[in-house]
Amino acid sequence: MKKLIVFLGFLLVASSSLTQAKAQTDCNETPPDGMDPLAAVSLFDSNYKNGDYEFALRFGRWLVCAKPMTLEGRSSFNLQSRFNKLIDTYESIGKTKEDPAIRSAYLDSALAIYDISLDLFGEDKGERFDLILKKGRFYQTNYDYIEDGLGKAYQSYQEAIKLDPEKAISLGEGYYMNITLDYLVSKGEKERAQELIDLLMPHASGKNLDFLNEQQKELLGSPTERLEYYLEVLENEPNDLEALNAIADAHAQLDNREELAKVRKKIHEINPTYESAVELAEIESGNANYAAAIDYLKQALAKATTDDQRIELNMKLANNTFNQDNLQTARNYIREVLNLDSNNGRAYIKLADIYARAVTNCSEDRKLEAEDRTVYWLVVDYLNKAKRIDSSVSNAANSKLSAYEPVTPTTDDRFLTLNLEKGEKVKIDGSLMPCYSWINETTTAR
Repeated sequence: MKKLIVFLGFLLVASSSLTQAKAQTDCNETPPDGMDPLAAVSLFDSNYKNGDYEFALRFGRWLVCAKPMTLEGRSSFNLQSRFNKLIDTYESIGKTKEDPAIRSAYLDSALAIYDISLDLFGEDKGERFDLILKKGRFYQTNYDYIEDGLGKAYQSYQEAIKLDPEKAISLGEGYYMNITLDYLVSKGEKERAQELIDLLMPHASGKNLDFLNEQQKELLGSPTERLEYYLEVLENEPNDLEALNAIADAHAQLDNREELAKVRKKIHEINPTYESAVELAEIESGNANYAAAIDYLKQALAKATTDDQRIELNMKLANNTFNQDNLQTARNYIREVLNLDSNNGRAYIKLADIYARAVTNCSEDRKLEAEDRTVYWLVVDYLNKAKRIDSSVSNAANSKLSAYEPVTPTTDDRFLTLNLEKGEKVKIDGSLMPCYSWINETTTAR
């Protein structure tokens, strides 16, 4: 308290050498020279307005000691606004002083008024927040002349953020949040930085949320550290999506595939989306859990909003049912793709694969017959169509053609066994063998 009184009583007169400032320890609660309070306030206001800060301080310094909440003769008197002017007055005078010690003394006097203001007006949360923030800006602006000025500025910003994180994150597009967290992280103040991140996260969105996530990653460092931190969060909030996503990201980086799948399923249960369903389908398909993959793909299909999404999902459904040897269902999904895009080369190649698999399945326990080989004519038809309408799949189609063309019926097969003329239409159905009845398509003998 004695230090505050010294600063508040700081004389505005320097010694003849202008290198030392005088100070006084008394605190006058009355205007100078027995002047009427109303007249003194009027002179303070007018001199402040005109930028004559030396005279303004002469007529206004007593207000800090007296702290009058009202002033006879002026119903609109506001002590806080006068304190703000006095802070500006001390700062403005200090900036004119070349001697760092004198300048620092004026700045200390201004800071003392901030502390008194917080005591007098800080009961209101909004007022207290504004005062703390202003004090932080004061430290930041004048840090060259205040011991650990930047550290004290960030300390004030931390206090403001804790007081009202929602308001703090909205100011200056998150400016005070950004610089404070940058400072704490750079100083290795993990616990203090984490405390602020936890307070700010519920109020963050857009760029502010991206910033907090980046700071969180930098703060926690390795995936293992992030995993440990968010697992603790999950103990208290089992359905915290932010924590679950962070845990999933850590498991992905650590290549913990089983744990990643579990967390992704939990996220999908809480908030099922198109993206989460597709991701889970990929995980299950990669693990050869085709039934589960198909279920997630169907969920994704129900949430699809574009034809491109529907095409990709039906292709994936065809691939997974194909892997189950459910060939007729796989063909149904391919037909859905072709309904959406009749020039999709990948779909025609998959259709060829489906019919080629049908031959393999039908002849599994016996020798390949000429009737089986006719199905390969149909396979070749679709491979040729694929590369004709979609040049992007030409290489894939040609590779498969080199495998299937040699196993189509020979001339002797066609003429002697199948009794077919070249160019004659051939029905691929149960008339060949019962296991081909579901195909029910037509090809051409060659």
